[in-house]
Amino acid sequence: MIRLRAYSVALFSLFALLGFLLVSIAAAIAETIPVPAGQIKFRSMDLNAEDEVSGRISVVGGEFNDINFTVLGPNGQIVLPTVKVTASNFRFSAPMKGTYRFVFDNSLSLVEKSVSLNYDVKHYWFGLPQEFVLMLIVVFVGVLGLVVYAMMSKS
Repeated sequence: MIRLRAYSVALFSLFALLGFLLVSIAAAIAETIPVPAGQIKFRSMDLNAEDEVSGRISVVGGEFNDINFTVLGPNGQIVLPTVKVTASNFRFSAPMKGTYRFVFDNSLSLVEKSVSLNYDVKHYWFGLPQEFVLMLIVVFVGVLGLVVYAMMSKS
């Protein structure tokens, strides 16, 4: 009876840990941002050092459907230089931990524009992708559960 109970607790713990880790992996963002004529809009996100951000920006509105797009780091340093975009992919790695800002500059336009922003954040732990570290944890817990079960079975 004790062996069955220990096995059930270990199995439940493994599935609970796996479920928690799988839910925490998702970090994709999609939003539409209206940027009024003559204004600048910002979107912020907190990143750790080495996190990778990749995504796509699309602009609709006005004669040329473009907007100036920049990414600034925690100290105001330029992470992605300003580019005039209509539709473009982007990618950068965070050089340090802090709050990063997407800058949508429509200050030279007389027409409101709509920016479609889609991006994904890939987190790194100990220099390894988060998914890999989480997989190692799940494998370690699973092996540990099997060892405990095997030891209790011999008793």
